[in-house]
Amino acid sequence: MTAPALTHHEILGLVEPFTRRGRHVDLAASDRVARKLAFKPIDHVSAHDAGGTMLTREVLLLESYGTGTFKLTRTLSRADGLQATVTTLGQAPAEMLARIEAVAPERHFRCGPGYEITRSYEFDSGADGSRADRAAGPQLRLANGLVRLDGLTLTMRVPAVKGIAADIALDAVPGEVLDIPEDLLAVQGWYWARLMNDVTGWKTRLRLRGKPVQRSAQAEAALDQVARHLVQTLGEAPACFHERWLAARWGVVLRRLIPTLTAIGLIVGVLVLPSLPFGQASGLFLALHYVPIALLAASFMLQELPRFELPPLPRRSSAAGWRRPVQASSAPAAQQGISPTAHTAC
Repeated sequence: MTAPALTHHEILGLVEPFTRRGRHVDLAASDRVARKLAFKPIDHVSAHDAGGTMLTREVLLLESYGTGTFKLTRTLSRADGLQATVTTLGQAPAEMLARIEAVAPERHFRCGPGYEITRSYEFDSGADGSRADRAAGPQLRLANGLVRLDGLTLTMRVPAVKGIAADIALDAVPGEVLDIPEDLLAVQGWYWARLMNDVTGWKTRLRLRGKPVQRSAQAEAALDQVARHLVQTLGEAPACFHERWLAARWGVVLRRLIPTLTAIGLIVGVLVLPSLPFGQASGLFLALHYVPIALLAASFMLQELPRFELPPLPRRSSAAGWRRPVQASSAPAAQQGISPTAHTAC
């Protein structure tokens, strides 16, 4: 059943703790029927990572579910187009406001040489965690991240559920498609999966471990790492990627071969073990029977669903750049109105 519209009396009670903090309701932007109260924007002037200052506009939105539970969202928007949010649920708007105000606006944004990062957060109640987590109260965790480069954006979604990997998507600017290898990100380490290209673009996953706060810290560090990696890699010619990451690319091939090698090992083990002369070493014989099971379990620890495949071997790319027009033609890039990307030497 839909909750009734907010009454004038309810609005006065809800906005009182906000008014005490110098925040005033914007009735024109609010929706009483949807039980949403918007507050007038507040501007912050903060230091920019690249030097100077940056104006950040803050807007608060309080949603009442009509059950005694509320959702408070702070949206921060900058003049350069970057936007980030922080959200919390609760039953006491005053506590929720204090919780959000404790998160500095500068924490949401990070700029480095050639890239910009935005981070959006949520407060995790810890209801699904241990007794200590519940006692600690709501904990701030990363919910979404975005890395913006020249002609490329990377988005990361971090699920709140423990053991679920973060989802990552790579997108080029409109009118262009990415011409990248599947191991572009996987060379960064074991927790990075290979890229897969479908109708919606390039997708991959990042394994995160531990509790929500630990997963959040890992995801934040991964955003910084992948931003530096992409700036360096995409700033060079595609052939340089093969030379710089040759050993890591072979490591990715071996990781992708784990399921296939496991299946082969299971078959060989079943055929060979009964014919081995163990004699009285029955314990060793029994232990070796469990080795294939252990290998099978290890294959499911990969960052993606196991696939029985023979992955392509690493090859040096001869492409001129990392991006190309959606409808490629024989005309030179300059004639198509597309400026070729400049690359530095390896």
